[in-house]
Amino acid sequence: MKSPKLHKTIKRVIGFFLIFIIAYSGLSMIFSAVVFSVLFHRVDSLDAYVEIAYPLAGSGYGRERISFDSNGNTLRGYLYDADDPKGLVVIAPGINSNSDSHLAEIMFFADNGYRVLAYDPTGVCQSDGGSTVGLQQSKRDLLAALAYAKTDGRTSGLPVYLYGHSLGGYAVAAALDEADVRAAVCVSGFDSPVQTMHGKAKEYAGVFADIQYPFLCLQNRFTFGSDADDTAVESINSVDTPILICYGENDDTIPYELSLRSHADEITNSNASFLGVGGKYRGGHSNMWLSGESARYMSELQDELNDLNDVYDGEIPQNVLDDFYGGIDAKKATQLDPDFMNRVLEFMD
Repeated sequence: MKSPKLHKTIKRVIGFFLIFIIAYSGLSMIFSAVVFSVLFHRVDSLDAYVEIAYPLAGSGYGRERISFDSNGNTLRGYLYDADDPKGLVVIAPGINSNSDSHLAEIMFFADNGYRVLAYDPTGVCQSDGGSTVGLQQSKRDLLAALAYAKTDGRTSGLPVYLYGHSLGGYAVAAALDEADVRAAVCVSGFDSPVQTMHGKAKEYAGVFADIQYPFLCLQNRFTFGSDADDTAVESINSVDTPILICYGENDDTIPYELSLRSHADEITNSNASFLGVGGKYRGGHSNMWLSGESARYMSELQDELNDLNDVYDGEIPQNVLDDFYGGIDAKKATQLDPDFMNRVLEFMD
């Protein structure tokens, strides 16, 4: 029989343990909420130099402004015209990217007979929203764009094709089970939002990311409800919609284990196909659609920008940045690889 003193000690230890668990859980949820607010903050301007160096003005491509609702926020973008269009291509942008982030591809599609719809996602540039919310918001925004396309007289009735990069690549794959589209092209996409966040967190926080994993799942659940972890593979397998999954063999932004490509053995959609791109400059995350010369040039520009960042200890003066951006050869920076783009075009056609 336990003594009263021992019994009190055990109760006290259990009490402290429960208090610790409750306090830790509460602090962890607060930490997860803070991480979300930092990672998915509002983006009012983009640093990517292609947008700055390659403005549409004067290029000869007509576009009209559009706007539509996505979960209570007004998203804004553009509709690019084409003579006697054979279809509509909807561009799903990557994280912290906007409707101008794929201008070179947009112009390619327009040149080849497609109308193109491109938009700024929630919380980015022209669009409303106090934040970008989270990774799963990309799917919601894409579905909102598709709903709009059905009601616009310029696009309704046209066969619809999806083209998305990175986060947008996830979106076009994850939306297939809810979207009425002819085909989708997924470039550098991933399968699971939660697993991708966890995997990227482990690169910086190690085992702490594993400890925080349950709270990451809860935060996604609080934010997106039943959409908390819609996976691309599940969506692809639920339809027979053709999808071309493109991946860079040297992608270190979405490494192989997080990529949609790594789940090839799980994909049962018989109309899914894969396209790998290798090479020192074109096998990365954001350059497989570029020519070898352009990809090398972009790599050199990034090295130059990194050197400037080192020289100025991370605080590059605006006039120095302006000179850097102003010196970029826009056409050289956005020259497309004809083999890659023609493969995409053949798939869509």
